Amino acid sequence: MKHFFSRIFALFYFWKLKNGSYHRKRKKAIRRNNSKNKIMKVITTKKIDFVVFKDEKGVVCFTIQKDALYYIESDTNYITIYYLDQGKLEKFFMRASLKMVLKDNPDANLVRCHRSYIVNFKKVKVYRKDKEGGILELTDSFVPPIPVSKSYIENVLYKFQL
Repeated sequence: MKHFFSRIFALFYFWKLKNGSYHRKRKKAIRRNNSKNKIMKVITTKKIDFVVFKDEKGVVCFTIQKDALYYIESDTNYITIYYLDQGKLEKFFMRASLKMVLKDNPDANLVRCHRSYIVNFKKVKVYRKDKEGGILELTDSFVPPIPVSKSYIENVLYKFQL
């Protein structure tokens, strides 16, 4: 009989350990972490309005808000990014291709209008047709007109229809 009570006591002791204060504190900490993870998920799912530029190795070199970007000009394997900074048109030079920029930012409202140009379509004011293809004038007068080649007219006109 003594042996029987010692086993019951041992079972009760382990049950108390399992449901004791240590496990309550641990469960509470797990609940707290889960609630923090939910908050972090809300923050990370928020839409961010940035255009990210990566070099040919995939390393982020430059990030800018979509509203500040005007256009991107290419010269072989190098691009020049033209953007607005404190009321001035600034430029940033890096090694990348226009194809990589479009691939990395599919929802950035960027349109390829020429072999050497990508334009932020939110900044386009007027499209004028001429014999070589056309010209895009942007919203600010200090930005030079951007050429549109014949092979990319369909891209530009499609964006105007949306």
